[in-house]
Amino acid sequence: MVSIADTGTGMSKEIKDRIFEPFFTTKEVGKGTGLGLASVYGCVKQHNGYITVESEIGKGTVFNIYLPLIKPAVLVARLEDESALTPGTGTLLVVDDEEMYHQIVTEIFGELGYTVHCCTAGSEAVCLLP
Repeated sequence: MVSIADTGTGMSKEIKDRIFEPFFTTKEVGKGTGLGLASVYGCVKQHNGYITVESEIGKGTVFNIYLPLIKPAVLVARLEDESALTPGTGTLLVVDDEEMYHQIVTEIFGELGYTVHCCTAGSEAVCLLP
């Protein structure tokens, strides 16, 4: 289990009930896509886990992420499986407003031989299309 907590403003029940919905955001237009927590939820589910949220106005929020235990021998076998990262050719177009994702994807796939183009908005990505 991983627990992430803050002492921020918290959130109402109405907002809490929607935070994992794709494209739901409380940010003003142009300041967020509403895909962050939806992506987290999808990733946790894909790994057979679940996520809980506790929040109270004026007291902050706690996210608890529960993931199944992986036996060390299985983990080592996965890390030693070189076929999991197959070199290749091709082009990846990454559209995300987080520069960190750009750096990670460019480093990993660039070392494998792929060409990586990163954009922070869909309008930039469209300009790269043939």
